[in-house]
Amino acid sequence: METFNTENAVLATFLYADDMGYNKNDAFKLDSNVFTNSYRRAVANKINDETDSDKMYGFLSVTLEEQTANTKFEQDWIDIISQSPLTFNVAKRYYERLQEAHKQRLLGSSI
Repeated sequence: METFNTENAVLATFLYADDMGYNKNDAFKLDSNVFTNSYRRAVANKINDETDSDKMYGFLSVTLEEQTANTKFEQDWIDIISQSPLTFNVAKRYYERLQEAHKQRLLGSSI
């Protein structure tokens, strides 16, 4: 799976958690630095804010959709929200792969 699709699937998992009836106790914090574009990093930070508070991911999804409409980030939003959500357990495994890829990018840039 390409990195941006993996990133979008992890983010979509949170944004669809309410609709899917997921146990939000399984939600986990995201390091926004592992995401490869500024919009996905911003969405990850917003998700973390929700994870730290009341975990109203469905409300966050609606808010982000409204804030992104007719902006230069609208396509990025569509790309995220069009991904099929994963379970939190699977999303966590994919997220760990993203973390490893991020470490590799950092190692590669320091050579």
